[in-house]
Amino acid sequence: MAQTIVRIQTKLMREYYKNFSKYAKEHSPENKVAWVTAFTPIEILEALDISYYYPESYAAVIAASGKEQELLKVSEENNLSGDCCSYSCCYNGCLDVGDGPRGVPPKPDVLIATNNQCNTLPGWWNLLAKKYNAPLIVIDYPGESADRDAAYSYVLNQHKNLISEMEILSGKKMDEGRLSQLIENSRKSVSAWNEIIKYQRTKNIKLTTLFDDINFLIIARCKPETSEMYSMMAKAIEEKDDADENQVPVFWLGYPLWYHTDRYLMEYLEDCRIVGANYVTWWNLNYSVKDVHESLFSAYNYTFLNLSQKSRDKRLADLVKTSKAKCAIVLHNKSCKCDFVSAQNVEIPQAELEMDMIDRNYLDIEKARNQIDLLKETVCTA
Repeated sequence: MAQTIVRIQTKLMREYYKNFSKYAKEHSPENKVAWVTAFTPIEILEALDISYYYPESYAAVIAASGKEQELLKVSEENNLSGDCCSYSCCYNGCLDVGDGPRGVPPKPDVLIATNNQCNTLPGWWNLLAKKYNAPLIVIDYPGESADRDAAYSYVLNQHKNLISEMEILSGKKMDEGRLSQLIENSRKSVSAWNEIIKYQRTKNIKLTTLFDDINFLIIARCKPETSEMYSMMAKAIEEKDDADENQVPVFWLGYPLWYHTDRYLMEYLEDCRIVGANYVTWWNLNYSVKDVHESLFSAYNYTFLNLSQKSRDKRLADLVKTSKAKCAIVLHNKSCKCDFVSAQNVEIPQAELEMDMIDRNYLDIEKARNQIDLLKETVCTA
């Protein structure tokens, strides 16, 4: 049977969710289980047949299903402040009630957190470690500001320690040939995803599609089917109609609104087109170095939010310039200020919206509409 985009997506999602309580029917997972943060070197886990799950991503799924408010309330009632990251509050509420749109993930045998994305994550993972009495491994990535050779040696030791710990957990030995192939799969997935997002400016693509489909680059980037699927999607997009050049080109700077049907405020942007979005570039990790360990270091030490402010400013400025956007919707996220800080040197008109990627009640819709209308008026009369 010939592969199609839908078949591959269905297969990947079925594999990812098969051990959630809604589908597992109380059967224990065949493999050991890790809960991981978004920028964990999952190629190591995959090589040792350890299943891995992303609490942050599942919080987004919960919000998309419209269930986040009741779970945020439960979480706060159980003493996790609503001022904490709403990913953590939403997910912890799901754990507290023991249910979610797809049930709950299998209990973790190990928790792995990294600081190459957000420094609050190790704290959240500490709470999970106490809840499940599970070992916690925190990987410290010093980022771009550190001397490269020193940083490589430091990260390499941590990666080797991770491999040793995961070998003990899984009862298997690392096959570097398999690890190398998985890294190559991730590299191909990133490359194929780049082929998709390059059409954002020129083709008639809804931003919703990109926000939803980047999920596979997060949860399944080292699976061989992911790059195949993305390559098929790129070919399909290439055949789409060209974008309407008469619409106002807008850059979306920040997270998706996971609770919104379209993931962004489409209803107030009907005469606009989103020509760029920084979020869809975050998982474009650099696996280009041939050596296995240097490739993992390059990919995970130099994530976007682990770069210097100067480098983030330049990368973002380049994205905006390439998109040819005339204005930007900038999201000041209650849960995640670090992405907003990256927008400080964007030199086009902006509407700055106070929002949260999970909690829909935090956004003042009427105020946001007025800000967007004023932005469009400013651009159109310039």
